[in-house]
Amino acid sequence: MDDHFWPSLYPGLIVGALIGFADGGVLSTVLGAAGGLAGAFAAFYGVTAAGIEPGILPLAAIITGSVIAAKVTTFVVAKITGHPAGG
Repeated sequence: MDDHFWPSLYPGLIVGALIGFADGGVLSTVLGAAGGLAGAFAAFYGVTAAGIEPGILPLAAIITGSVIAAKVTTFVVAKITGHPAGG
């Protein structure tokens, strides 16, 4: 998956921004996108280290990593700002 590095990060950016937007606020959206990007980055390297070829399994792993990281990021933002998370 070496030549698929940047395209594999786009789902993380999009999923993270959508989760941040659903939780509300500009700060949640921006940091949700950053968290989703970090989750996609970590999942990409996990999939690459495991030697899994491009396909639906790496895509599912990248999206799952993005969702988890974005939810954690927006949860932390909600705790810091004192606003309850929407989703």
